[in-house]
Amino acid sequence: MNDMSGVQGQARTFTANDDADIPRYVSVVAAAVFLVVLFAIAIIGLRITQTALILSYAAGLVVLGIGWYFLVKRFPVISQALMRERTLLTAGTLACAIAYPFFATDPYQIHVMALGGIFALMGLGLNVTIGFAGLADFGYIAYYAIGAYASALFNVKLGLPFWLCLPLAGLVAACLSLLVAFPALRVKGHYLALVTLGFSFIVIQMITNLEKITGGTQGVFGIRAPNLFGYEFHTPLKLGTVTLPYQANFYYLVLLMLVLSAIVCSRLGRSRWGRVWAAMRNDEVATEAAGINLMKLKLLAFGTGASFGGIAGSLYAHMIGYIDPTTFRFIESIFLLAVVAVGNWRITGVIAAAVLFTVLPEKLRVFNEWRLFIFGFILLGVMLARGRRMISSRY
Repeated sequence: MNDMSGVQGQARTFTANDDADIPRYVSVVAAAVFLVVLFAIAIIGLRITQTALILSYAAGLVVLGIGWYFLVKRFPVISQALMRERTLLTAGTLACAIAYPFFATDPYQIHVMALGGIFALMGLGLNVTIGFAGLADFGYIAYYAIGAYASALFNVKLGLPFWLCLPLAGLVAACLSLLVAFPALRVKGHYLALVTLGFSFIVIQMITNLEKITGGTQGVFGIRAPNLFGYEFHTPLKLGTVTLPYQANFYYLVLLMLVLSAIVCSRLGRSRWGRVWAAMRNDEVATEAAGINLMKLKLLAFGTGASFGGIAGSLYAHMIGYIDPTTFRFIESIFLLAVVAVGNWRITGVIAAAVLFTVLPEKLRVFNEWRLFIFGFILLGVMLARGRRMISSRY
């Protein structure tokens, strides 16, 4: 036993010394080069539109991925250096996201990335419900629809500005989620998933049939874009000598909301509520035996997660200017579940997976009816590759 303890202590010392032997400037340079290369690869991929080039690009990514795997395996000091500079990598990624519109050649590319940010915002909300609290929610698209219609109706029929409609949309989605949460939380597991799934179908049907309120299949027209101190978001964005298309206004707005939401989720996961949610997720019986009110915890998780979906719906409605029931499809809930799973229930992973799930189908449009098959095949491969390495930590 003493020999084994000595060996383990030597192993820990060796690892710590290896990490300490890496000069700080080396890890900083490695992180900077890593970011620049990834940003360049992403920009090149987003600009490609021809089928042959897309296939060549995909093959190149596979080769780079395999090469990176063996490089890190051969030189683990690289991964150690990158892990040390996680703060720098996060700040650099945000800087790359801010700079992206300046490198985009088509306004539609900026629009797609804004949609990716909205999808990531929904992913963070679902991650609160499933990842933090462990509550199966298969009907998350309902909160997205509620937020979009609430914001649209407040704006069109009551004349409220976007900056007031945005928080109201999140509040309405949170309140309505509690209506289904009260009866739904009497069941667990698969039954809870079925109840939330049924709730999403009810919401979509109500939106479709309440024509006097929601416009029915005709939808809601004339949703006004945000206005900030007299600046209309549907006008081009001028930054010095550079003029960006108006889509950049919505892109930066979505980016701001996404950063704020990521900070909130990070703090929430490390807060008292986050720790109690984790305890409930791991063992409800033990948590309840400790004198904790599980119903209150679950309602808080449902309401918090739904508010993110409501805010995302408000952003979408005011960015597009028109919504109808066909916008909110059940398949989006399935994609969100896949995003949370592929993202390994981590904030950065969920955001990256959401952007990938938005951009990849758009790039595969050149394959027409085969694009969903290819996308599903890629998703299956990713899940098989990552499934064994997924960990229980949610933040």
